[in-house]
Amino acid sequence: MGQYVPQIIAIAVLLALSAFFSASETAISTANRIRLKTAAEKGNKTSVRALKLAENFDKTITTILIGNNIVNICSTSLLTVVCLALLGDKGAGIASVVMTILVLIFGEILPKSLAKETADKSVLWMSAPLNLLTIVLTPVSALFSALKKGVTKLFNVSSDDNGVSEEELMYIIEESEESGILEEQESDLVRSALEFDEISISEILVPRVSVTAVEINQPIEEILEVFKSEMYSRLPVYEKTIDSIVGIITFKSFMRLIDEENPSVRSIIQKPLYVSALKPINQVMHEMQKAKQHMAVVMDQFGGTEGIVTMEDIIEELVGEIYDESDEVVHPLVQISENAYSVSCDLSVNDMLEQLNLRPDAIETECTAVGGWVMELFESIPEKDETITSGIFTVTVTETDEQKLKKIRLEIAPPTTEKE
Repeated sequence: MGQYVPQIIAIAVLLALSAFFSASETAISTANRIRLKTAAEKGNKTSVRALKLAENFDKTITTILIGNNIVNICSTSLLTVVCLALLGDKGAGIASVVMTILVLIFGEILPKSLAKETADKSVLWMSAPLNLLTIVLTPVSALFSALKKGVTKLFNVSSDDNGVSEEELMYIIEESEESGILEEQESDLVRSALEFDEISISEILVPRVSVTAVEINQPIEEILEVFKSEMYSRLPVYEKTIDSIVGIITFKSFMRLIDEENPSVRSIIQKPLYVSALKPINQVMHEMQKAKQHMAVVMDQFGGTEGIVTMEDIIEELVGEIYDESDEVVHPLVQISENAYSVSCDLSVNDMLEQLNLRPDAIETECTAVGGWVMELFESIPEKDETITSGIFTVTVTETDEQKLKKIRLEIAPPTTEKE
């Protein structure tokens, strides 16, 4: 038995190398490349080497697989020789079973599990020997690479790598935020940019019931009063009805107009930009930029006015709320007790449900704004202090303005627990 000690030691070394190659495969494929790149940019030479291996993944994985197969074949052959000498003809079968178990446990499962848990650290110390092996095995890797290209061309197989998908980008953002590379505000901005083309203009418009507009034949003094009271830089102008918006006037041009002898609003109105409510906001933004308009009129499917949207509304969807000196900070949803909230009727139903941490299907309605949903529940325009219950929601109208709902009190019934 003593004469086989060198072979047994060699088998143990080969098994350790098998573990190294298996661990390397997992570490290279699961290591956080963003962290590696950050460390590499700071001048960490080990990270530079590890990042190079990760970026040349095909070449690296070929080296690892070649090395792993060589050591596994050698270890199995050595153990077979030892077992044949000690056990005779039965030795070959026993050697195969024993080596399969040893490689499976110590050459695959354990090293890969450990490498996955410590991928970022493991890939650093593994990078030096792997880099050396990659250089040594370059001719063999090149041969396999050429073979792969030939097979791919022969069977007309196209690569699945069509760039980074949106889901992969979202995962990268999440990982970057968790690792501290991106701040929460920065990651939110990137997410908003990715989702920008998925939002329709109907989700961010100012609904027609909330639009402040002036009639084209309205007295100049009244229009001036609207500008002063609302503090807007521009106003839509309609003729007879809000469904017939004929233009936009700016405060600057209006102030020049009032000094004229016979002022006419019609002479200063700008031609409005009309957009469909179904268009995504990125398309509307491009149209507004092209037309050099800061405000657009949103039309419904029947050609009526559904609302208006400004460039500021679109930008706020991307970067968050923008306030200027004249803006009063108003919170559209405020918790007033454990299960009760004060809700602005201008808030969208989706935003309300999101802020309340409720499922999107908790309210079944085709209305976009909370005010529309409330009128749908009452089947009319409710008066102040009117109350209605629908499912888990109890709605009380708390503030109105003429024929417009402004605020409601929303009570949510707490979940009931069944008694055994």
